[in-house]
Amino acid sequence: MAPIRVGLIGLGEVAQSIHLPVLGDQRDRWVIAGVYDVSPSLVSLVTSEFATAKAFDTAEALISSPDIDAVFVLSSDDTHSRFVRAAIAANKHILLEKPACLTVREIDDLLALMPGYDKTLFVGYMRRYAPAYLAARDELPAYADITHVRIFDLISEGRHFLKKSQNVLYPNDIDPT
Repeated sequence: MAPIRVGLIGLGEVAQSIHLPVLGDQRDRWVIAGVYDVSPSLVSLVTSEFATAKAFDTAEALISSPDIDAVFVLSSDDTHSRFVRAAIAANKHILLEKPACLTVREIDDLLALMPGYDKTLFVGYMRRYAPAYLAARDELPAYADITHVRIFDLISEGRHFLKKSQNVLYPNDIDPT
């Protein structure tokens, strides 16, 4: 099976410390085919590190590209709904970093688009498959109406991610318009 061609929208800390290293370590499964960010220096950094990554001038151009199979929405929270709507319309697979949206209305609007959407949309949450989280979920009765959960989680810095994330670039070349 050919690697999935991924386009990343947003190249900030999470993209640099988690997504890019993981995708780069699994080149038999994924190819970083395109990137977009409001910071030209971040786009330049990533395209210099990943020869397969094409720089896009807009998120919409990346999303509509026939060379992109899956879109990773890693941008600021206020853009999530707009970019996911566009990716659904373009019939792309989507990995959406949390939070999915900022309002219930935005979620409802996206849910209304799902019946005609035949790809995968996955909201990324780093603890979703953590053993402690799964065990706690399994202990809850099926009828539990949970409205609020507070978790205190002490996570040590994993060597794999620590060595890859120590040089995160925080750009100062973002156009405020």
